[in-house]
Amino acid sequence: MVISEAEKLLCTELLPICGEDAHSEAREILREVCGGISPFCEISDKQLEICRGMIRRREGGEPLQYIFGHWEFYGYDFSVGEGVLIPRPETELLCELAIKHLKTSGGCFADLCAGSGCIGITVALQTGCNGHGIELSDAAFGYFEQNIQNNKAENLLTAIHGDIFDSAIINRFEDGSLSAVLSNPPYISRKDMQTLQTEVRYEPELALYGGEDGLDYYRRIFALWGKKLKCGGLFAVEIGEEQASAVCGFMQDCGFEPKVIKDYDGQDRIVAATAE
Repeated sequence: MVISEAEKLLCTELLPICGEDAHSEAREILREVCGGISPFCEISDKQLEICRGMIRRREGGEPLQYIFGHWEFYGYDFSVGEGVLIPRPETELLCELAIKHLKTSGGCFADLCAGSGCIGITVALQTGCNGHGIELSDAAFGYFEQNIQNNKAENLLTAIHGDIFDSAIINRFEDGSLSAVLSNPPYISRKDMQTLQTEVRYEPELALYGGEDGLDYYRRIFALWGKKLKCGGLFAVEIGEEQASAVCGFMQDCGFEPKVIKDYDGQDRIVAATAE
């Protein structure tokens, strides 16, 4: 059997599992197992069985990224699995904003709620700036440290295991010492947690649930971390749909003048401001 035939077969098996994404997932599985998707290359019986084993795991709702054990983000490869949030394309917008800022300003940055480390590692490697990533979860922190090593960012990024609201962590940074503070915090509300897709339910609640209205982290993060920014420093956070107004309000209460940046689908995705 050649790859093109296998793709049709896997697509048929994936259709009742992931609907319109069946074709793209079939291609991703073939690329992962066979190292490519050249249509007329042969696929072995063993490789086909591995592909079908992955589909059986997808039937249970397990995310493709967890099945592979890694996922690409901003051109870098990140190890992922149970207990860590899967990097998503829209988060690359936060990285792009930080990269542009730090390439001009230089200096040190902090990545709060670092998870897999996709933001901090990407920004550090793209700018050459030193950074610190803070992550509370034991499981996610293990992936964070692994990804720093895998992407050879040890000389640029320091992993800190702890709570971003812990005064002992916050006090490690002097006021006015950071050129950027970045975060993709948990922002899903209690109501929305109940309607998450099966795949998303596999991801850790600690990285998803942001309190009753999804805004718990934003209520505290700007007051505690905003003072760590030097004049002209960037504070940028990812947000959920319909949260822009509230998050801007929290930023304004702390003396910032925020702006909202939309994602590729036209949804409000980033709220950012510079310190006066």
